[in-house]
Amino acid sequence: MTSYETAGPVQEGGPWRPTWSPEGTRPGLPPLTVVHDAGDDYAFMAAAALAHAPARGRITVHPTPVAVAPASLAHDLLRSMGKHLPSHGSPEAVGWAAQAEIAWRAVAAWTVALRIGHVVITRAHRISSRHFEHLFALRELTGMRLTLLCHGPLPPALAAALPAVAHEQVHTLPAARRALAATGLADAPAAGRFAWWEATAQFPPRPGEPCFWLPVRRPPSRAVLAEASRRLDGVVLELPAPGRFGCGPDEHTLLLAHRLHARIAHPVHVAALTWRILTGRPVTQLPSPAGPGADAEAAPGGATPAPAWAADLIKAAHCFGNLDRLARGQGPLRLSGWDQKAVGEAARICALHELPAPGPSRGRRRARPGGTRPKRSTPTTG
Repeated sequence: MTSYETAGPVQEGGPWRPTWSPEGTRPGLPPLTVVHDAGDDYAFMAAAALAHAPARGRITVHPTPVAVAPASLAHDLLRSMGKHLPSHGSPEAVGWAAQAEIAWRAVAAWTVALRIGHVVITRAHRISSRHFEHLFALRELTGMRLTLLCHGPLPPALAAALPAVAHEQVHTLPAARRALAATGLADAPAAGRFAWWEATAQFPPRPGEPCFWLPVRRPPSRAVLAEASRRLDGVVLELPAPGRFGCGPDEHTLLLAHRLHARIAHPVHVAALTWRILTGRPVTQLPSPAGPGADAEAAPGGATPAPAWAADLIKAAHCFGNLDRLARGQGPLRLSGWDQKAVGEAARICALHELPAPGPSRGRRRARPGGTRPKRSTPTTG
């Protein structure tokens, strides 16, 4: 798969937008594959479902039926990558539905960070012309392989686009299976890479599930911590102190990492929460990340590599920041007030709680109310 850095720069006139025209087709991309299933044979759908292999950089997307909103297919892509949106009806969910360009930038960032090299779309004959435009724009940006399963006549928008792009058309089940099995990446994940695709069991959240305290640089006393844990009325799992996270996660950190990967779809929000966990600093005090061209997998505040479970999360935020930077400033973590609230909601979804503020240090002398000494009266001589 073509990396983000070589897939093309951000548009000079503004943030990247999921727009495409036949005149702007980039040469050298893998050919678009159109699989014809005129008889709507279930075997084609079964083959597409079996092709879903995120560990090998290949995902199968089942578009939501009758969903024509510009952001709807982006949401389907995010879910196929194991990213779940805020609960329906919440302010965050309303924002996701209203901001299609943000949703497609998030898809592009995760596609690169998670090394997705092949996207398979089923029921492609039912998606809208705008969704085809967004998919072609995503293909142009990331260099991914795109396969479209059409279980009926080709939609006019797709038929009109085919002459402008290198493509192949498949009409038999054996040929479809060969096309679906193609990957843009290695056959196996790289050694030491975090298996983010194993995080799906952590969605949706379950009542009474274990929770965590957000790591802080100055934790409270054991007595205060024990009392706060009792008030949570649940099992509280211990996490390493800020700066003490190893490259490989322990059992508790692995559980938290799976929640972060599965429950937060916005790259910047999950990266902000990840940095909050790694550094122990509130989101208003997070270090400003480096701009484009810097090491996207370095830990905040230095060049030390981030833990393996955090590397893809941090890289996705850098990719998103490169796509969105002219709208948000020069760093992916320049958080607006809405972003900060969303990060707080993301922490709640992952069962991460703020510790009580620590009390004053023991060695500090406290002033007693009314404790000032009265001045001595000078004796009078008489």
